[in-house]
Amino acid sequence: MSDLFSIFIKFFFPTMMVGVIIYDFFTLTIPNTLNFLIFIGFIFIAFMTGISLVDFGWHMLACFVALTFGFTLFAFNMFGGGDAKSLAASVTWFGWQPQTVELLLATAILGGVFAVFLLIMRSQLVQYLLPIKLTNIQWVRAIFTPQARMPYGVAIGAAGIWLYSPDKWLALIQ
Repeated sequence: MSDLFSIFIKFFFPTMMVGVIIYDFFTLTIPNTLNFLIFIGFIFIAFMTGISLVDFGWHMLACFVALTFGFTLFAFNMFGGGDAKSLAASVTWFGWQPQTVELLLATAILGGVFAVFLLIMRSQLVQYLLPIKLTNIQWVRAIFTPQARMPYGVAIGAAGIWLYSPDKWLALIQ
């Protein structure tokens, strides 16, 4: 395969995860378009590398399980709908592998660390320390208001970038 395809394999998923982080942090939403691109990017790479239908099925099963888990959390108001879709799209890239469990654990741990950070930043003391000019910026108010939701896409994206290894895909095109 071409060098261009190798570059696509190396950088597409991490770039999409950066998009998830940025969108969720600044807007508290993750666009369906971004989640769709992550999912379709996997389909494209799976097709181009020629993974077996059985392996493809395992990746889809992992996606379905993650989507079910994410929407269960969404039903209990613990997760946003975009977060659930991003988690499922991300898991699709890892498949039904031990690395998927690592992705979920890393997401939970990074999410916990980020939640503690947000709790500190949302405390009354920090609210008084924020300059007035900053509190007039919409995304600052959205993130640092004590009642605001947590942008869990930050943890999902960070865990995805941390654990993504293009080696599996690159080995298939050698």
